[in-house]
Amino acid sequence: TTTKKNNPMIAQRNTMLMSRASSVRTHSRLGHALAAPRSHAAISVRPRLVCRASDDDGDFESKLAALKLSKKKPEKRVTFEERKKEQKAKAAAIAAETTSGTMTTMSEADWAGETVFYEGAPSSGETAVNVALAATLVWLPLTAAALGRKLWINYKITDKRVCVETDSPFKKESLNVGYNDIVRVDVVGRGVGLWGDAVITCRDGSKIEMRGLEKFLEVKKYIEERMPTQKQREASEYYDPMAE
Repeated sequence: TTTKKNNPMIAQRNTMLMSRASSVRTHSRLGHALAAPRSHAAISVRPRLVCRASDDDGDFESKLAALKLSKKKPEKRVTFEERKKEQKAKAAAIAAETTSGTMTTMSEADWAGETVFYEGAPSSGETAVNVALAATLVWLPLTAAALGRKLWINYKITDKRVCVETDSPFKKESLNVGYNDIVRVDVVGRGVGLWGDAVITCRDGSKIEMRGLEKFLEVKKYIEERMPTQKQREASEYYDPMAE
């Protein structure tokens, strides 16, 4: 017995066994503590929020439904074909308004003693631009047309008529329109406003074009001042601006 107690190896083994037994008892106690159910006093109860329906909810639903109904439906995109048809319809309506009779045939006696407001060939700037663009080759037909206008067409605006004279080897023509037969004048500026194109719509629906017209805005105003109003057309079949 004395030998066992004094043996250091036996003492060390006993110490290790005792420490293992102590750790096992500790883990066992922790396991029982975790497995034990919590008491009702330790569990915290969260308050619950209860929502009850009221009359305001019904008003909200009705307002929401009214808001949905008030929203406009997105507009349908207009296709190219529809836009083209609309433009044709507008052009037909304008033609129907402006076509209201036959043209009055004018003779030299009708414009005797007239005062010339504007006379000249198409603008030199228009011709120069078209000649410069001929270098692209694609523009050659338009260049030829511009040169032909410059050489053979002359515009004359007087106090009694609008005249477009053509004196080419292929065609000789003189268009004379009195102000009583003009119902509409449209102009479009060209060359940064240095010249422009004018289209005169006559009473029978025909149109007279003047391209490369200098002072086109002044010419438009001059013609419109001498055009008869609708009441004057209805009162008299022929309107003479010089009679006023």
